[in-house]
Amino acid sequence: MLGDLENQLIALIKASPLGLRLKTVDSLPDTPDKDVIKRWGVDAPAAYVIAMDGSISQAVATPQFVVVMVARNARGHQAARHGDGKTVGLYEMLDAGIAELHGGQTDAASWQVSRYQFMQEDALREQGLHVALVQIQADVDPPQKDAVNLGEFLEFHADIDIDPDATQEDRERWLNENHDAPAPDLHSHINPQEGI
Repeated sequence: MLGDLENQLIALIKASPLGLRLKTVDSLPDTPDKDVIKRWGVDAPAAYVIAMDGSISQAVATPQFVVVMVARNARGHQAARHGDGKTVGLYEMLDAGIAELHGGQTDAASWQVSRYQFMQEDALREQGLHVALVQIQADVDPPQKDAVNLGEFLEFHADIDIDPDATQEDRERWLNENHDAPAPDLHSHINPQEGI
């Protein structure tokens, strides 16, 4: 359900007049916090979609998503917020995004904008980025057992840094070690079809 809804929202934004003015419309990248601002700066103007906490009541699921809108303009903060006739500004992105998403229709849902919020972090301003979040939601049927296909369980992978049977003394010693090394001490791969 959530993956389909995310893809449908991305397609809705891409096909809109706003989407034609953006450099990037995608799901929010899985980028470490220290790199996300750099990535946003390269991709701007951009809109990213990410699922948030939802709710289920009786027979109705209410998934919520956030659309992260990112604007940047070399002409300065006012052009980044208002636009300059060439590059879309954050306020224009918000107006167009809310107009498209509030009452927007996708294959599985009719969407409503519930709020928007401006991000005020110093790290964003230092990079000349102006960012706003638009929260949207829809009432849909919850997933049904017969519609969920997880596929075959093909492989189990685990990274182990300490023996599961280690003594308490060994665990204490391990906790006090330096764990900056990127690789775990042991890898385990199990293919259930072949047995252990």
